[in-house]
Amino acid sequence: MLIYFDMNIYNRMFDDQEQLKIKLETTAIDIIFQRVQEGQFNLLWSFILEYENSRNPFIQRRSKVQVLSQLSSGVILKNDIITGVAKNIVENSKARIEDALHIACSIYAGCRYYMTCDGRLIRTIYDNMSNLQDILGGTEILNPIDFLRKEMNLDVIG
Repeated sequence: MLIYFDMNIYNRMFDDQEQLKIKLETTAIDIIFQRVQEGQFNLLWSFILEYENSRNPFIQRRSKVQVLSQLSSGVILKNDIITGVAKNIVENSKARIEDALHIACSIYAGCRYYMTCDGRLIRTIYDNMSNLQDILGGTEILNPIDFLRKEMNLDVIG
């Protein structure tokens, strides 16, 4: 199964782990990364992830994300189809172009899931699902905790 992570997934471990939501998401992400290493899921990397990571001012974080990117089974390169899909997503949902590019990459590659910790983005997409259903096709957008609940029957809350 192909999956795609938004950049905030890669950086979640650096956020304040004293906040319960962040700690739970970090735990879920760790479990998913473990499953990627075991070959249960195929994670994809993209040109927009590479670009965003290169702009990270924190060298240690940038380096750690670069190491995690090596777990990817492939890289999605920029093309006109992806940029066209991203524009459609923005026009039909008011999502930010960076977010739309990530989603478009996951759609283009045929990913089953696009995962993000950005609740605002998830709400924006689902609030506009009637406009986006044909664009998203078989790609579902989930928080990593919801992904574990749905696909792996795990409950990281207990």
